[in-house]
Amino acid sequence: MVVSPALMSVGDLLHPAESWNAAAQVAIIAESGSRWYAAHLLLFAGMLLFLPGILTLTEAAASRKPAIGFATRVLMLASAAVLSAVFVFEMLLGRFISDGADDAAAVALIDTFQSTAISGALLPGLLAFFIGAMLTVVSFASSTDPFRWPALILALGVLLIMGEIILAQVLLSQIGNILTLMAGIRFSWLLLPGREGARV
Repeated sequence: MVVSPALMSVGDLLHPAESWNAAAQVAIIAESGSRWYAAHLLLFAGMLLFLPGILTLTEAAASRKPAIGFATRVLMLASAAVLSAVFVFEMLLGRFISDGADDAAAVALIDTFQSTAISGALLPGLLAFFIGAMLTVVSFASSTDPFRWPALILALGVLLIMGEIILAQVLLSQIGNILTLMAGIRFSWLLLPGREGARV
């Protein structure tokens, strides 16, 4: 819950600009292919390392609200698989362009990935992450729950990351990942054995 968002924060800080225009995106990657690949490698590693954090966080959520905690676990684990697939594609794209792929081929690859056949299949899994994060707030909604504020910070971070996906503005996810790191640090502190926040 700390190492994962830390890696993802570093990855996003390395991340070059993004554009929904395929030709513009190819030009950006061509200029900074190594940064693009490294950023998505760190995001991918961070997502894999987040799995134990998801299990821990949703266990705490389920101890308060069992049905919501279970739904959160299912949604966030499913979304982790989808986000990992997206990061792997971005790594592949970076290497494909850095290794000298023709611009037209790279544009065609991006257009194919953004097509309804591919992005449409990924969309439910992407939405699952954001819905799951919002449900954590519901689980810890009590004003006396020590997890309430880190859950709200996590939700804000996740909303900013979603904004980056929609608007292709990397700054939003950079801020979002740093907020997620802050929430993860607080969650981890509260979950340490003997901490008051670990009791439910």
